Amino acid sequence: MSIAFHVQSGRFRLTRISFVLLLAAAQVGCALGSQGQGSSEAITLARALALTLERSPQLAAFSWDIRAAEARILQAKLLPNPEISFEGEDFTRAGVQSATESIQNTLVLSQLIELGGKRDSRVREAQFDRRATAWDYQAKRLEVLKSTTLAFIEVLSGQRKVQLAEENIALTEREVPITQKRVEAGKASSVELIRANTEAATARIELTEATHDLEAARVNLAAQWGAKKATFPSVSGNLEQLRPIPSLETLKAKLQANPELAKWTTERQRREASVNAARAEAQPDLTLDAGPRLLGASHADMSLVAGFSIPLPLWNRNQGKIAEAEANVAKTGDEQAAAEADANAELNEAYQNLQRAAEQIRMLRDTVLPGAKSVVDQTTDGYATGRFSQLDVLDAQKSYIETRTQYVKTLSEFHKAAAQIDALTAGPAELPSNEPVSTTHPGKGKNKIKPAP
Repeated sequence: MSIAFHVQSGRFRLTRISFVLLLAAAQVGCALGSQGQGSSEAITLARALALTLERSPQLAAFSWDIRAAEARILQAKLLPNPEISFEGEDFTRAGVQSATESIQNTLVLSQLIELGGKRDSRVREAQFDRRATAWDYQAKRLEVLKSTTLAFIEVLSGQRKVQLAEENIALTEREVPITQKRVEAGKASSVELIRANTEAATARIELTEATHDLEAARVNLAAQWGAKKATFPSVSGNLEQLRPIPSLETLKAKLQANPELAKWTTERQRREASVNAARAEAQPDLTLDAGPRLLGASHADMSLVAGFSIPLPLWNRNQGKIAEAEANVAKTGDEQAAAEADANAELNEAYQNLQRAAEQIRMLRDTVLPGAKSVVDQTTDGYATGRFSQLDVLDAQKSYIETRTQYVKTLSEFHKAAAQIDALTAGPAELPSNEPVSTTHPGKGKNKIKPAP
């Protein structure tokens, strides 16, 4: 499932983010929002993701890596600078009738001529480095989106926990007047009243704790788009809306679209370009010298001086760098295999967590929660008539509260596992090219990712 989503801002223009809207539409069931930062309306997952793409400090910083890679391409295309030198001879020659007659001034212009295709190899290496940076950018963007989604789930579940804590207060406080009447009627001891008040106070403490946890989660969510405090009143979503679970084989088929795996073709090309550049560096360069030589103080006589120089590759033929570059190419296959194994392991673990959470949710929702609620109602009513003890009521309440807390926790685990799967199986918003590069116009491919200003 994929849904087109366009975000236009001063920093990014996205053409397709299946990961973002798959979570927005299927996982949490949120409608696309139009709230602004600081709005009095509840913020949706889609809006939180859009704010992250627009204002994430991590993405903004990463865009400078892309600019730096483009600058390396520019530098690689530049020719060596010419050199100018001056040489003077016989300024004070003894024994000559006129020392100035023997003065020689030579002005030499030197130019290094790179041989062996050094410049082209250098440019190709820089171009593939730019492409590798583009893949890293796509991987970083998915990581940032996943972090925002997880932070959103924390806030959504935190809101639900606060709601449960408030309901738990009402549940425990309902027991106090019943116990009070039994104590006044001489059917219960004052210890039971103290115990009932203690349970109610404990529930209020748990509400305070849940409220502080929620506030911390809200600030963490706002930090995803660079805000220092949460200005939104709440988040909007439905934890109980579960997405369909696809087969593991279907998810594995999408795994190769992950930038962490798809980048290895470009990475091999980059390392092979480094080998070619190292081999080109082994070729000696030619330096041409030419300039005028002026004789005598009056510079009446002038001659042309020309020459060349070239290193003799007797000992240093760049063997070490060539061997290092070849070793880096040789290990690419092993590194790619390791990355694929890690991604498969992460996908399998997330998939098992997703299935386990789904099964637990069904059991809790269909069987455990209704049963626990029924026990609470029956024991509370029975306590008022003396059929159950207060301990029976408190045990039933405790079991019901724990069950509801476990239910919210399991819902959160389900959506977090789904977010992890989406991050692993989502393709990049813009696909960096793996085609051979051209040294004529480097960095101008149709899939070029523009960095943020």
